[in-house]
Amino acid sequence: MDVKTLDAAKTATAPVKTKMSEETRGLIYTIVSTVCYTISLSSLRGITNYPEVSSDWSIAVKELTTVACVTPLIVVQWLRGKFRFPTWRIVGLIILAGVTCQVLGARYHLASYAALGLALATPLIQAAQLLMASVLGVVFLKERVTKTRALALGLLVVAVWLLSGGASSLESEIAGKPIRLGAGLVFVILTAFGYSSELSIMRGYLRGGDAPGSTPDDEKASQFALTSLTMVGITGVGLLICGSILTFERGLDAWLSPPPICWAFVLTAGVCNMIGFYFQIESLRRLFVLKQTIVANVQTLLLALLGIFVYHEAFTWVVALGFVLVLVAVWLAGSEKQNAE
Repeated sequence: MDVKTLDAAKTATAPVKTKMSEETRGLIYTIVSTVCYTISLSSLRGITNYPEVSSDWSIAVKELTTVACVTPLIVVQWLRGKFRFPTWRIVGLIILAGVTCQVLGARYHLASYAALGLALATPLIQAAQLLMASVLGVVFLKERVTKTRALALGLLVVAVWLLSGGASSLESEIAGKPIRLGAGLVFVILTAFGYSSELSIMRGYLRGGDAPGSTPDDEKASQFALTSLTMVGITGVGLLICGSILTFERGLDAWLSPPPICWAFVLTAGVCNMIGFYFQIESLRRLFVLKQTIVANVQTLLLALLGIFVYHEAFTWVVALGFVLVLVAVWLAGSEKQNAE
């Protein structure tokens, strides 16, 4: 056997290295983002044990973490001449996403908790956000809701309700209070619309063709610009709004008055939120909004597990059923190819 024949035989028998698809990367990024957001939310929950600490302080400092860490990277790339500033249209969309997220999503999120209670508001917000994401994805992004995704959507709505114990809280929280219920439902809708609009806007300018350039380096520079400006823009809006409210209502001293343990909580939340936000952006480059939202709702399962093992909440057959439904819904959404019609 000559050398050429031997080389050909080795090539034929060598294992083929398959490249991970962009869709698979998007699913992995979504899971990483979800884990980071779960840790962030859990850290913020610790601050609720200190009622004297303003929620505006928590949000402002959490968002300040991202602004403080990412802005220097933008400046360095700009000084090196490698920062490709996007069009003013995209800058406007980033600001619009920040406003919908912070003014509608974050602010009314807290209002819905106050009106309905945590156990009832949580599943309603998650269910409304799933439905809103599907509507906005179809109307504005021309995404299709297949039968598989519709089934996953329905299973997840039921699962988040079971895991959050919403049915039992309906009687204890708002029984005989129609005005409070009505206001709470309005807050839930505004919250879901704010968060879903943010994701849809981001998906609109992050998907294919968002980083035009003549070379791979140009493409990479454009994507860095979009990612970094999105992170700074959206969190910066939250910092500006909540920081202004905090300063106006309580003065400058309110920024430094919380105890050290609250700083530990909020800085942990800020770092995890920043990492989660980065991976959320990368997942939205690759996944439909509805698919990303469904898979991200594995957070419901993580929070339920946290409640069982950390906060010693009861584990019942209802919770077990919720676990199963979440896993099935995420598997359905994750296993279906995005080009399925």
